[in-house]
Amino acid sequence: MNLRFVSRFLLLSIWFIPAPLTAQSLADANTTAAALATKPLEPTIPPMPKSAFEVKVQANRPLKLQEAIDIALARSPQIALARLAIDRSEAGIRQAQAALFPTVALTTSYSYNQSAQSKITNDLSVLNGNIGGTTLTSVFSQVETAPLNGQVNINWNVYSGGLFPARVRAAEASLRSTQLDFERIRQDLVNSVITAYYDLQAADGNLAIGESAVRSAESSLQDAETQNAAGTGTRFAVLQAEVQKANAEQQLITFQNDRAVRQQALARLLNFERPTEVQAEDPVAKGAAWEMGLEDSILSAYRQRQELSQQLALEGAAKAQEEAAYASLSPQISLTASGQVLDNLLDRVVGFNSGYSAGVQIQWTSFDGGAARAQADQAIADAKSARVRYIDTLNTIRFGVESSYSQLRTASQRIETNTKAVTSADENLRLARLRFQAGVGTQTDVLIADRDLTQARVNRLTAVIDYNRALASLRRALGIL
Repeated sequence: MNLRFVSRFLLLSIWFIPAPLTAQSLADANTTAAALATKPLEPTIPPMPKSAFEVKVQANRPLKLQEAIDIALARSPQIALARLAIDRSEAGIRQAQAALFPTVALTTSYSYNQSAQSKITNDLSVLNGNIGGTTLTSVFSQVETAPLNGQVNINWNVYSGGLFPARVRAAEASLRSTQLDFERIRQDLVNSVITAYYDLQAADGNLAIGESAVRSAESSLQDAETQNAAGTGTRFAVLQAEVQKANAEQQLITFQNDRAVRQQALARLLNFERPTEVQAEDPVAKGAAWEMGLEDSILSAYRQRQELSQQLALEGAAKAQEEAAYASLSPQISLTASGQVLDNLLDRVVGFNSGYSAGVQIQWTSFDGGAARAQADQAIADAKSARVRYIDTLNTIRFGVESSYSQLRTASQRIETNTKAVTSADENLRLARLRFQAGVGTQTDVLIADRDLTQARVNRLTAVIDYNRALASLRRALGIL
């Protein structure tokens, strides 16, 4: 009996085994594995630091601008989340497409039953000799049963009134919107890194200017003390020089603090595994000239900005959802089929049996209390909202291009003016010191000339950084970062 049980169970199991893997199916499996291997590893939660050393800055990293951008794109949580959003939308398409295929459900069950009442009845029949033509095997099978049951159900919706295709289109439009949003997030991140890098360059430049101002103030103080000791100067000039030196040192402290903050801001965007201090390795220099005119820049932004295409994709998704809502009230026609096999493993007489059924099912929700209409109205509102956002985005893009373009032209003019001012201020300080050392000038003239040179250098540095910021902002406004 055990051998018979095993053999029949194996036969039934083989009936439910899927078709063997072909060369094509193996190739598809290998392709899927390769695609998964190229995806980023699953993120892990880092351990919480347990000592002060673990949160202390442990590395110093000089960076060029492009290197900083590459690191940020590779390690940004925002980029990782955007990629996961794309993966989720792709899975949504597969889920919507699955409704176009038949569903197959397999069921296998086995149970062993022994009826106490049937056993007593059969025992009494045997003792009384009242078994007639019934064999002992059939009598025993009435007491104990071990049914093995297998069933397969197939259901295929062959007509949905456009419900399933509409859901697929909505999922495809949603994926398109997610992909465009990924590009928006990427460009925003690049723009943030560029801005942070230029901020650090400005802080470095201000720090260098502050250090130069302190050295210049120390030189002026030394000259004033020398002349006062020789009797050709005054104590008042020495006090003026001391005040100038103290002010320069105070400004230098401010510049040092600002530089530290800018370093931390850039490092925050790069998401290093361990605390790292960054340095801007690129020299401060004016960026490339912008050859395109204002009107052409606006038209180019309209053609290239991902936000506009994203709103169109969202409108398409909303329209598809509206169609799906109305289609849910259409008749749904499905083909159904089922097959069943049954065997009582303890019955040697009856044996293995099978059966099947097939049919057509029509389901029509003629009234749903207005739920489908409400869903359609929501989708209509979403489509209208996408159009409103499109118009608002159009105006925002134009303003962004116009403001960045204006800032770029203004910064370019400021660079030319301040470059001349630095040259004049440097020569003015040189002459003021010569006059003071010759006794024909005053310490006040030197201090004023020194202050003017420091301010001219700061103005030129600020103009160059503002130009580069405006250039990056203009490129972002056109969607070409």
